[in-house]
Amino acid sequence: MRSRTALVFLASIGAVCVSGCGGKPVYLVGDVDSDADGDSDSDSDGDTDSDTDTEPPPFAEVYAEDRLPTFRITIPEPCWDALLVAPDVYCSGDIVYAPTGDPGDEIALANVGIRLKGWASFQPLDQKPAFKIKFDEFVQDQELLGLERLTLNNMVQDSGMVRERLGYRYMRNLGLPTPLCNHARVYVNDVYYGLYANLQTLDKTFVNSLFDPAPGNLYDILDYFVDLLPGNEPLYDLETNEATPDISDLTALIASVNGPIGSFYTDAAARLDVEELLAFGGAQAVIADWDGYFGARNNYKLYHELERDRFILLPWGIDQTFGLYGDPLHHLNYAIDGSTSERENSFVFGRCKEVPECWGDYLEAVGAALDAWDETPFDDQLDTILAQVESSALEDTRKPYSNDDFYASLDGLRQFFEQRGAIVSEQLAAEGY
Repeated sequence: MRSRTALVFLASIGAVCVSGCGGKPVYLVGDVDSDADGDSDSDSDGDTDSDTDTEPPPFAEVYAEDRLPTFRITIPEPCWDALLVAPDVYCSGDIVYAPTGDPGDEIALANVGIRLKGWASFQPLDQKPAFKIKFDEFVQDQELLGLERLTLNNMVQDSGMVRERLGYRYMRNLGLPTPLCNHARVYVNDVYYGLYANLQTLDKTFVNSLFDPAPGNLYDILDYFVDLLPGNEPLYDLETNEATPDISDLTALIASVNGPIGSFYTDAAARLDVEELLAFGGAQAVIADWDGYFGARNNYKLYHELERDRFILLPWGIDQTFGLYGDPLHHLNYAIDGSTSERENSFVFGRCKEVPECWGDYLEAVGAALDAWDETPFDDQLDTILAQVESSALEDTRKPYSNDDFYASLDGLRQFFEQRGAIVSEQLAAEGY
């Protein structure tokens, strides 16, 4: 039963999201070959068919999975000193982007905003900091191939250095609105700072590229463990439409999920794309995202999609996935009901568990995500990524783990690939699905 019903559910989600989540078709660019022989003829990795693809925007080359770009960041002494005092405040520096690492194809941008990034993953300048680059912070309308911002994650909480890239790719192949991601080599003041996850920023450029009309209101959380509870509006940061801020849509969303439990599912669906939300929940359950929205009220953004007038969930910070928690197999048996997340589950997820129709739809979403998992050749994808980045990872002496730890984490990841599907299938069966 799982295969048939789950695929029907996945098809319904695809009709909404792969076709553009109410707007433009999802674009795919430079996907890593998943065939064992390295060609790109197979559809076995779950990519959408060519008739649903569209011409990618210029910035997509920055995240092409068949490239390992280089970023050379110059931080002048005044900016360096400023970052030591206020690491989360932009200061002025320069950056050079080389798509293939060759000097002949470089794009140089001067006077860009540079700041450090991260909460639990934060590292100072003398270690391996993560970076946020804002191209137009000091020069109006300056951009890189249509990008306003660049996010370079340090992967200090992922000793395998591949989980974000694999996780976002898996979600994207489910037809969900997800940032593009590859790897990049990063230099600071001509010193190699290591291998980074080069992640598309969830900002106005992102939503404009996927939705039409756009932008609606995009909200980020300002602290750990923020949820859709009455009075929590100040804990969300409006990142679009700042010139004419109106957060009444967020207030209405919060009200819709906090009504009587008897009408919760219907009320929530009036403001929230519940199919998209549950599809993300299913994906997060399968990859054991214990630190995401469903498991922990953490690492997410909310976007008000205008065409359908519904909020959707956008994932962020998925480096704590695929069993990662020190021991790569710590969350191998992660429960699809979130009970082993080690954090308080989200309020909306908790209410969904109380409503049989919502819970049944959630199990359908887990089944769809499991079908996609079973059909994804993760080992082949990992092999292709490693062929591209392994030497850069070994050369990275700023990572806070050894090369032995790197390989041990990858071994654990392969075990997770091998065993997780059967575990999720058993959990679904125990739920009567």
